[in-house]
Amino acid sequence: MIRKCSSGSFTGTPTPLISRIPHLTLVALGASAAWVGCGGGEAPSDEPSGAATAAAADATPQFETTEVAEGVYQFRWIGHNALFAVTSEGVFAFDPISVEAAGTYAEEIRRVAPGVELVAIVYSHNHADHATGAEVLREAFGADVPIYAHRNADAPLREAANPDLPPPTATFDETMTLAGGEIELHYLGRSHSDDIAVGFLPAHSLAFAVDFVSRDRFGYQDLSSFHFPDMFGAIEGLLEIPFETIVFGHGPSGDRAAIERQLTYYRDLDAAVRAAVEAGLSEDETAETVVMEDYSHWDRYDDWRELNVRGMHRKLSAAGVGEDEEEGEHGEGGEEGEGEHGEGRGEHDGNSGEHGGEGGHDEGDEGEESGEYLGRDETWDATRRGARLILSFNPGASAFAGTVENTTGETLCAVRVEVHLSSGTELGPTQRTDLAPGAATAVELETDGEAFERWTAHPEVSRCAG
Repeated sequence: MIRKCSSGSFTGTPTPLISRIPHLTLVALGASAAWVGCGGGEAPSDEPSGAATAAAADATPQFETTEVAEGVYQFRWIGHNALFAVTSEGVFAFDPISVEAAGTYAEEIRRVAPGVELVAIVYSHNHADHATGAEVLREAFGADVPIYAHRNADAPLREAANPDLPPPTATFDETMTLAGGEIELHYLGRSHSDDIAVGFLPAHSLAFAVDFVSRDRFGYQDLSSFHFPDMFGAIEGLLEIPFETIVFGHGPSGDRAAIERQLTYYRDLDAAVRAAVEAGLSEDETAETVVMEDYSHWDRYDDWRELNVRGMHRKLSAAGVGEDEEEGEHGEGGEEGEGEHGEGRGEHDGNSGEHGGEGGHDEGDEGEESGEYLGRDETWDATRRGARLILSFNPGASAFAGTVENTTGETLCAVRVEVHLSSGTELGPTQRTDLAPGAATAVELETDGEAFERWTAHPEVSRCAG
């Protein structure tokens, strides 16, 4: 059970939880920040590892609510952050986080803003670890409050049909203003997903950005859900918003300089890995040589540095970086549809799944880069890097079945197949197999009853050893 702790009596108007300091930069575990709420449970999963922080992590409360600007609060649940603002119209709450978190989230809103109604919920994006729990917030306030999100979040949530993660009731394309302009929502393009909504509160020069940026922290694991090179444009777009303080979906908050450092890191990572790929280094060799020493003091360096390097290697390799300029159906130069717009993109718009994790390097171009999605009853028949994939969905078996064939005069090595559903689920990949010229192998990927309306697929081909 979670035991709530209070730093004072909350009656009447909302009471500040910490001193109001202009352009305050918060440290989530800082001893100087007054927090409200405590409990047992695990230490935040995204906190730095190591003996020096282990003791502090053990003492970290399961949740805390901190005032980051007048009437604006960061709610932390274990390793995830949400944000809520008391506006002239009522409370606007970003990201319920989870069913369990949302119950405490509602209590915290009531405690710091007694008598103020919840008038809207905003999804930063559709991923379940941030958006789940909206119905808990609605029920707590006894109202069917609207849910706002970017339009790209709508379809996957409707197809998932998860009662704990209802679809938005209103969406936007590029910008939206709420509470008479007290809150702005901005879409900056594909980054960690294709539906990130950045919140901005102009009166407080404060932004809320989730998952694609953080303060002095490596990107999540192997960057499989990150869209490059779109990420660069999204971060540059964020810097065009006139914020001074920024709250992130994970970790401590920061300022404009933190975002500039984040952008510099990804540019440095891209440049270092690109040079290694162009020099012909394998993924393993690149992981050993690209050590990103200038960032060795950043959070998760020991855990995610190598994974970041490997992920970037796969993205650049899949985009054809380091390959011969000459293009052909099965040549090293790539194929039709592959070019600068596909560089570094190792995932589809549904944003789920990692492309192989431990898998081989230099994976082939992916079919979803063309943006082509098929209906449930349509058949995929396309050739990528010499591998012809014919695939269709069998509703009776609740599985995709077909073949992948080598159409070239050379052996295709480590061929495997993935399917991506419009619900955001990734199926596969299949086991890697070498295909001799003209050879084919059966492909079968079960959906386990996953609901979806559209799908896309692609074969991946790696360079042969030696």
